This record gives sequence, C-alpha cells and structure tokens, in this order.
Amino acid sequence: MSELGHSKRGAPMTKTGYLKRHRFPILIIRTAVILHMLLPSRVVSMILYLLLRANVTHKTVCEWTNKFASNINFPQYNCTANILICHVDEKYVKVNGEWCYWWSLKDMLGNLIHTIVTKLRDFASAKKLLVEARGKIGRKVDILVRDGLPAYDKSTKFLGRKCKSVIAGINGKGFIYKKNFYWLTNNPAESLNSEIDFYLGKFQNNFENIESANKFARIFMLLKHLKKKFMEKKFLEASSMLEQALTI
Repeated sequence: MSELGHSKRGAPMTKTGYLKRHRFPILIIRTAVILHMLLPSRVVSMILYLLLRANVTHKTVCEWTNKFASNINFPQYNCTANILICHVDEKYVKVNGEWCYWWSLKDMLGNLIHTIVTKLRDFASAKKLLVEARGKIGRKVDILVRDGLPAYDKSTKFLGRKCKSVIAGINGKGFIYKKNFYWLTNNPAESLNSEIDFYLGKFQNNFENIESANKFARIFMLLKHLKKKFMEKKFLEASSMLEQALTI
C-alpha cells in the first residue's frame, strides 16, 4: 500500500522518502541542490514553493548544497569504439577575482568524460585531469587531440602508455594511426568551452573558491549527461541518472 501523504506545507511525499533530522523529503532536497548549482538560493526557494509547495528558506538551500553537492555520482563511461579519440582543452575562469583554469576531456562522440578547475595551468593540473579521467574510462585512449600547451607533452602517457598526442587547432590536421587516416581538429573542445561560457554567463560570473568552482563543474558535467539523454529521448534513463547522481 502506498504511503503517499503531504507535509505540513502541502508537498507530496512518501513516509519512507525522508532523511533523519530532515523534515523535507529527499526529492525536494535533491531538486534544491541541483537547481542551486545554477541559480541563486532565493530563486531556488521560490521555485520549490511554486512547483512543489515546499516552503524552504534560501539559507536551508545553501546548507543542503554544502552538505550534499560534493558527492555527485556519474554513470559508468562506456565506449565500444575500436579506436578511442579524446579531446582536451583548458579555459580561463575567475575564482575570487583571480584567473584560474577549467580543464575538460571529452571523446569523439561528444561525451564529457571529466572536468576540473585548478589554480595553475601546469603539468600537475594536466596530470590530475588525465589520471582521474583514465580511472573513469577504464581503457586506454588511442589518440589525444590537444593544443600546444607543454603540460600535455609528458602527461598524455597517463591516458595509456601508447596514447598518441596530436596537436591540432580548429583548422584540423591529418594523422595516420594503425594504417587508417584521421582528420583531427580540436573544434569539439572549443565548442565545449563556448558552452561553458554560456552557463557561466547565465548563472555564475565569479566563484568564491576552487571548491565552489569544482562543484559547479561537476553539476555542469551532470547536466551535459542529462542533456544528451533527453536529446536521445531516453527519458527514463535521464530520470534514473538524476536519482543516482546525488546519493542522499
């Protein structure tokens, strides 16, 4: 028998859908955290009331975000292509008034594999991105398409001992790999940077610290995964992904 009920504020819920010492159901908490990574807490508070009839203060929204947003679970990366080509790039982003660096790695199919924000644009930062990405990929990368940043010269090996590093700009470059010809361009990485700029311009102009910037980067990556599922009309998969994204 379903135990569907309502909170004192009128929000529908199940009695089993609560956390200890929390008077709002998990659904509302998860929705608030996702929205708050893109919108001001006062706006999120208003949306929760208008859509879910949940009277949540903006301070509570901030508390939930600080508590739960640091642990986002992403679906297991899976690429069945014989040759895996990835694109890497970095862009400037302001953190507490200073320029820092947003690094991203995506595959040739447009899947965003990993993204981080660091203070420096150096070998250690490039290594961190690629090592963490390799852990998600679970297989070697055959070709890494990159810009001329020297940090990639010695860090490419962390994607696989035999990974080929190819410097290619927006105009493209021909490359022969295992007797096959590939026309490589770093346009996919540049287009991703444009999308990041769009989200930053809409929702966040300056971060307080590296931690908050990385939280936003993780939410951006989650939204990219969800957007892809929606474009493929895999709505049930998108719903399941969102439910599993925040372990609350």
